[in-house]
Amino acid sequence: MPNLSVKLDEAMRQRLHEIAAQEGVTPHALMVRAIGHELDRAEAEGAFVRRALQARQRVEASGMAIDGPAFGAYLRARVRGASAQRPTPQDIGKPESKEPDA
Repeated sequence: MPNLSVKLDEAMRQRLHEIAAQEGVTPHALMVRAIGHELDRAEAEGAFVRRALQARQRVEASGMAIDGPAFGAYLRARVRGASAQRPTPQDIGKPESKEPDA
């Protein structure tokens, strides 16, 4: 496995050693775990943004969207265990194409 060097200031190095000792792991193991968690978080955030952009493109292409407050009421009813009809998409119109000013 290749090595990777990480430079830490003394305060962070001390925190790393203290937390690793509290958790009964080596500082290296704690760093590997922390880097793994951050990579997982960054990947999940990227996937979320991609899905949001795709949803936006679908709304822009179709001109259809579900009313936010209506969907919120639907979710609150479902969380309470009540039966509720899912709101239907409404026509919000397609955005007008904007041409650059000459």
